[in-house]
Amino acid sequence: MLEDPTRTRRVLQHELYGIAVDRVLEPRSGGVVLDMTCVPLPELAVARYNSERARVSIRPDGAIYSFPLGPDRTWHHRYPSPLGKQFGHLGGELCLWYPKDPRWLRWEWDDGVEQYVTRVYRHVFYEEYYRREGHWPVEDAPHDDPVAGEHPIRSAFMCKEEHRWAS
Repeated sequence: MLEDPTRTRRVLQHELYGIAVDRVLEPRSGGVVLDMTCVPLPELAVARYNSERARVSIRPDGAIYSFPLGPDRTWHHRYPSPLGKQFGHLGGELCLWYPKDPRWLRWEWDDGVEQYVTRVYRHVFYEEYYRREGHWPVEDAPHDDPVAGEHPIRSAFMCKEEHRWAS
């Protein structure tokens, strides 16, 4: 990604449905920034979902962040602004997974940048679903440390996936 951002742009646009990389920036401080447009799946387009815009920022040390672009809206899974509460979500990244979740629920570099961008794509449309319907469309990740042990996996599907990944 950091070595050849132009190639990464081509791969993302040709390998992932609904992703258009609008701009690739290479800041003086290093790293790469991708501004993307996420085009809704046909079923979502029929339901009048609009395209969403997002930014993926990779620092030289490999830290990766994603941010929504566009109008100010409510966000269910987004960190508050690092500038303080008075700034709301300005500069606050999307919360794509719970950092203390087991490995099979988190993204890591070994998964590939395509999987990261796929999470961003899915997330921005889940957020719109949440704004419309008032609930997250899949089992929702908790956002606080569990009282004891790990957070419980509630749905039968996720329990099955947990066993599949553990074997």
